[in-house]
Amino acid sequence: MADRVDFYFRQRVTEAELDLAFALLEKADRDLAADLNIYGIVSGAVPAPHSPVPDLTVDLTAPGRAYDNLGQRMFFGTGQTVDCAVDLVGIPTDVATVGNERWLGIFLRFKRQLSDPRTDGNSQQVFFRRDESFELVVRQAPEGAIGVAPKPALQADELLLCDVRRRPGQTQILVADLDTSRRQAFIFAQGTSVAVTTGTWSILQPLAATVQAAFDEADAELRDHFTAVARRHAATAIDYAPHGFVGAGNVQAAVDELIDDLATGAVGSSGASRVGVDAAAGAPNALPAGSVKSQLAQLLGFLNTHVSAPTGAHNAAAIAATPHNNVAGTNVQAQLQEIVTDLVATGAASPGAGLVGVDAIAGAPTAIAAGTLRAALVTLLGGLNGHVNQASGAHAASAVSVADSGNNLNAANVEAALAEILDAVEGDHFRGNEANAGQHRAIRQPPLGGTKALILDSNASGAAATHLRIYADGSSVWFTLNASWDGAQWVRDSGGTFCGAFRFARNEIEFLHEDSFAATFTTWTRTWRLPMSSTVNSAFELTGTVREVGRVGMEWSNADSATRTLAGGGSVTFRNRFPATPSSITFSALNTSSGFSGSPSSYFADRDGFGVFSYQTMASLSTVWWFGTYTAIA
Repeated sequence: MADRVDFYFRQRVTEAELDLAFALLEKADRDLAADLNIYGIVSGAVPAPHSPVPDLTVDLTAPGRAYDNLGQRMFFGTGQTVDCAVDLVGIPTDVATVGNERWLGIFLRFKRQLSDPRTDGNSQQVFFRRDESFELVVRQAPEGAIGVAPKPALQADELLLCDVRRRPGQTQILVADLDTSRRQAFIFAQGTSVAVTTGTWSILQPLAATVQAAFDEADAELRDHFTAVARRHAATAIDYAPHGFVGAGNVQAAVDELIDDLATGAVGSSGASRVGVDAAAGAPNALPAGSVKSQLAQLLGFLNTHVSAPTGAHNAAAIAATPHNNVAGTNVQAQLQEIVTDLVATGAASPGAGLVGVDAIAGAPTAIAAGTLRAALVTLLGGLNGHVNQASGAHAASAVSVADSGNNLNAANVEAALAEILDAVEGDHFRGNEANAGQHRAIRQPPLGGTKALILDSNASGAAATHLRIYADGSSVWFTLNASWDGAQWVRDSGGTFCGAFRFARNEIEFLHEDSFAATFTTWTRTWRLPMSSTVNSAFELTGTVREVGRVGMEWSNADSATRTLAGGGSVTFRNRFPATPSSITFSALNTSSGFSGSPSSYFADRDGFGVFSYQTMASLSTVWWFGTYTAIA
């Protein structure tokens, strides 16, 4: 409703009265809007960077509709472009200082659009039409540091469309520069002015039965719910669609099942086998994509292989170490080298033994105090030298043990060992406190075994040629020079020297000679054996190569008065029995008479000798002779 004027019959209506009637009607319209508290931007007027090329202007969408706080309507039917380079009074909006920013406000303000000019009764020009219109106003706030610069204040008779940010050197306004958080959107009516009916509500209990109170209560309920202060859902009240290995139908059961499945250590279905993991690159080991269980198993295998590696697990230089005491290295390799160097040091200032500790060692008469190994060695050396330098009475022989590594004695100390040794030899030797001390009474030997038992080995001269050995076997005793028996053959001591031997047996005596210079031999080159029990026992029987030279001679006398041919002969017996019939017997004359011709001949030779003969033709009553030597070789 509006205030009214009541025009009456024959009233002469003035301009002011007509304007009043329209004013009262317009006032009623705006009072209605003001009473309902209707104001704000109804639609349109949405800001955007200028298109197609952004610059320092802002485009507003159309149509735009709005009501200001006085209920005045504003409308534009086409898009509007607002210049933000200057404000409503033409002052530039640039930002002068780097690091600062400035906020602008684009406002919509009511304005009358005058049109249809006419001339009134006073010859004055007036505008017959005064249409509702608008204008766009740019207001700027002082520039300030980025993030804390103020924004323009809201105006009582204007509506804020958006805030615009200006920056130093800016040539374009972009989306990021537009802020609509303070845009004064349309409000149809105050919530406190609209009633609600709460009788059937079971949750909301507003303080008043108004829309505003109901919204406040709903906001409080939602705040309590979203901040978990109150109105929280039970997990059993939230549905859950089964997925993967979780088959429960609500959140509570799903969480319980998930926790149980992840916590279980059951073989084949442990929690780790349900957790996936992507591939992990690495060298020398890498892990393929799979489950946590599979990667843990591979890591355990890698670790156990590494820990069990008997060699080559790490370079010592790759293992860090903390310097300690006199060791300054920072890795195991360096510290080990330093320790070895320190331990082998022999300098008087810092010997290795000075770095090794030793605890106290009790003893008497000498004890070692706790300290370094070098100090202990000094103590021991002093005690030892004192003991060694003791002129007499250092030890009773019974206090000195015998190691007897060769297991030759029953005794365990020097006293007992000396007694045991003396007991062993005194039967065949004169004791030290007797005349002829140390000399043999007799040399006795038990059976020694072997093919030839060594009885004596004497190299008293130091020459192999006279290295004497005496052996005994089951039938003979052997005396050898330059030859030893190794169980199967004779071994020459000196390769360039003959060997000689003498063998004595119950039935024969034999002299032996070996001249081959072979390192070993089993047969002697020559032997002279004298059999004592044989029927032939007057000479030695020889073996080997034999050469005998002896004397032989013949003489002939022709007692006839005529020339005659006479035969002469005889026999020769060798000094020893040859090993075989001589292969040759040759004669050599020592003295022959005139008239002797030719040379003696041998016949019927054997091991013991040969016959010799010669035929001579002699004059009557003459004598001839031949005396010489024979050489028999076998």
